[in-house]
Amino acid sequence: MGVYIFTPEDLLRYGTITEEQLEVLKKALLDRKDVLIVGSSRSGKTKLVEALIHLIPEDRKIAVITAYGEFKPFKPNIVVIDTQFDSRSLEARTKDVIEKIKRINPDYIVIDTIHTVHVPTILSELLDDYTFIATSLAISGDIIEEVKHWLRANNDVMSKFDIVVELKRDFRTGTRKINRIYAVKKSREKVELEPLL
Repeated sequence: MGVYIFTPEDLLRYGTITEEQLEVLKKALLDRKDVLIVGSSRSGKTKLVEALIHLIPEDRKIAVITAYGEFKPFKPNIVVIDTQFDSRSLEARTKDVIEKIKRINPDYIVIDTIHTVHVPTILSELLDDYTFIATSLAISGDIIEEVKHWLRANNDVMSKFDIVVELKRDFRTGTRKINRIYAVKKSREKVELEPLL
């Protein structure tokens, strides 16, 4: 039995995303904006990542950092970097991933909530040179503080993202949808989220 990969059309059909939200995210990706997707557990972060990858043109290379084979390449322009806990230190595994990314030299890097490497180091070292689609757990309504906690991202890293997509899950009905899309606004020592949609 195969794994079904969600498309943008699926998200529209299930009411996860509106046409207007989809257009904003498509433009952001094509303009190589860094996108951070946040939400609670089982809010649809991975399915949104899959759908967004469909929007990236075939001539642009995508490196996906995953753990234990969780992500399957479903397009020819996807290169998977699979990680797992092993005898090496967290720092050694992280350094190995960074070196692989630099060799691959992708147009986009996808990190979907993994704990086998040190994500803050990857973001700090590569966010200036590559376009990222990353996910983070966010349980409370304070998105910036949640990302700082779960991704261990400081203001400098957080300020390098251009767009934040907040997902919500209705636990009574099981429905998942984009609650809001924000632009990241950077001031000298503060990061703020400005609602776009």
